[in-house]
Amino acid sequence: MIRLILPACSVCFGDPNSLMTKGTIAGVLFLMGVIVLVLGAIFMTAVSWVRNAKRQGQGSF
Repeated sequence: MIRLILPACSVCFGDPNSLMTKGTIAGVLFLMGVIVLVLGAIFMTAVSWVRNAKRQGQGSF
């Protein structure tokens, strides 16, 4: 009975031309971009630490 009252949204229903689907895809891509940027910043920080340790002669890298 609930299935008759609550229809599926366009994302669940699968209409690829729906604005809801396009917005969801854009949101997912944006969040993936944020994750890549944050992980890239963490990686570059680690690389910077390794370079500074090598330059100061304190690292065994």
